[in-house]
Amino acid sequence: MNISIELPSDLENELSAEASQLKLPLSEYILRVLSFRPFLQNPPKTGLDLVAYWESIVWVRIIVTTRKVS
Repeated sequence: MNISIELPSDLENELSAEASQLKLPLSEYILRVLSFRPFLQNPPKTGLDLVAYWESIVWVRIIVTTRKVS
């Protein structure tokens, strides 16, 4: 899905700088930021919850990467 949004220039500059620090394209960095949103809304309450969350993120990343290559 493609979505176009107009960002305030200061927000765009912040996101671009953060993406650059991680050596990521801006679009991929924004996708990561948005993907992290559920974690912020419902943070894990135990270490086990945290591990389960990160395992799910790793699997999503593997699937996305695999689909891009295919």
